[in-house]
Amino acid sequence: MLALDRFLLLLLGLLACAVVVPMYVALPPAMLALLPWLPLGTMAVALLLSQIYQQGRMGFVILLSLLNYGIAIQLQQHLVTEPPTQSLYWLWALSAPVLLQLITALAVPLVFHRRAIGHWLLIVIAMTVALWLWHQPEQLGVINPWMQHRSLALVDWSPAPLIILAIQLIIVMLSWVNYLLNKSHDLIAIVLAQAVLLLSTVWIEQAAIVALLATTLAVAHFILVLGLGHQLAFIDELTNIPGRRALNMALARLGKRYTIAMVDIDHFKKFNDTHGHDVGDEVLQMVAQQINNVGAGGKAYRYGGEEFSVVFAGKDPKQCQAALEQIRTDIADYRFVVRSAKQRPNDGKQGKTQRGAGGGKTVQVTISLGVANRTAKRNDSDSVFKAADNALYRAKKAGRNCLKLASSS
Repeated sequence: MLALDRFLLLLLGLLACAVVVPMYVALPPAMLALLPWLPLGTMAVALLLSQIYQQGRMGFVILLSLLNYGIAIQLQQHLVTEPPTQSLYWLWALSAPVLLQLITALAVPLVFHRRAIGHWLLIVIAMTVALWLWHQPEQLGVINPWMQHRSLALVDWSPAPLIILAIQLIIVMLSWVNYLLNKSHDLIAIVLAQAVLLLSTVWIEQAAIVALLATTLAVAHFILVLGLGHQLAFIDELTNIPGRRALNMALARLGKRYTIAMVDIDHFKKFNDTHGHDVGDEVLQMVAQQINNVGAGGKAYRYGGEEFSVVFAGKDPKQCQAALEQIRTDIADYRFVVRSAKQRPNDGKQGKTQRGAGGGKTVQVTISLGVANRTAKRNDSDSVFKAADNALYRAKKAGRNCLKLASSS
């Protein structure tokens, strides 16, 4: 199971706890008083971070989650005593998931950006209609009869009409399918936001449950935004493996025994000039994918350009050589097909699945490797890298598509 999948399941489990705990545990009065305010501050900080990290979709998910929670706590106290307010909330519970799905499906710029005016306009229209209906309760008269929970209740302990819960559940499932097809942090945020909308609608009359759900969602948003920030800072965007900054941090944590391999794609500049930069990018992605599967506990990084590094903590070169030779032969044996511009899909993920298949010229991609370890004379990472580079140079001189070890001295 992928790390993102485990994280999503953990957060969904926390949402379930947020529903169950208030039913069986008497929360302290001080906590009950503080609880409604916790989601507001946490979501505000997460929204600010999404702006800093330039994550527009995540920002709008957080903004709409904040808006939904604010509406819920404002209308909660009127739900039992004022039937029109109840109908208004059911209408909002019906439209909010659709609004969230619509806004996040559009091309999403930064939340606070002039290009986001269309997204803000949709939110303002929805809010304006809601406020108008709140102050014009007679307009709800036409829908009150079929919105009454007595005829459409799911269970006795929930006032929510079944039709609303059914639509919300369908949207949650669609969000889940979208996540399964396109794994990413912001899609987790959408799944969680839709799930909290559903659970909050079911338990809308339980203030503590709604507040705990919103608090759990706010913390999840905060963690997800930090995760996106980490990805931007440390993951190479093209190859989707850790980059130079992550490598530097890993080197600082190494002990006294380690091995470093420098990997270079053979004739990459000539290949790029002949077939174009798009094909060159596909070669980099293919090589990164293969190197990322290296055994013997190695960790792959993109060093820069067509160069990669593999770090083996606690290993000597002899323990790493077989794993590195395996990726060298795997890449040399890989059937890489150079597709024309017409054959190459616009969607990068679809292109990744078709890499190595289809019509076009088949070419061989090879790599050269230089390997060095820390010794008494090479007692820092810079000297180990220099030795690995010298070994890589010898591999190039020896005809490429081979591995050379640095001297043990």
